[in-house]
Amino acid sequence: MELREIVTRTERIWLEDGIVRCVVLPTATHTLTDAHENSRAVDVLAAGRKLPMLLDTRDSRGIDRDARLYYVRPEAANRLSALAMLIDSQIGRIFGNFYTNVHRPPFPLRLFDRESDAVAWLKEQVV
Repeated sequence: MELREIVTRTERIWLEDGIVRCVVLPTATHTLTDAHENSRAVDVLAAGRKLPMLLDTRDSRGIDRDARLYYVRPEAANRLSALAMLIDSQIGRIFGNFYTNVHRPPFPLRLFDRESDAVAWLKEQVV
């Protein structure tokens, strides 16, 4: 199987074992323009399928409000069956819980500090 990868200004994105994998790059703050570009990349890789996503945020340098709101708009549920976010700190967990509670994503979202646990949960979420 050929692995196709798309690299944007803020993320490295690829499809592996039916899961969209995104690794946030250690760039400047993630903007709405970046959110649009990353979503287009996911659309290309998913080719119309609704898939779970593993988002590794451990190197994130921040995301602005408009980008956060774009990612959790109701239409996002048309492309994602679930989202597992990899975090590596207590601050990341606090931010992730706040994000989930305030913005109420239209898909299941869980925070993980171990990739293997995140992948196992995502495989249970496949539609």
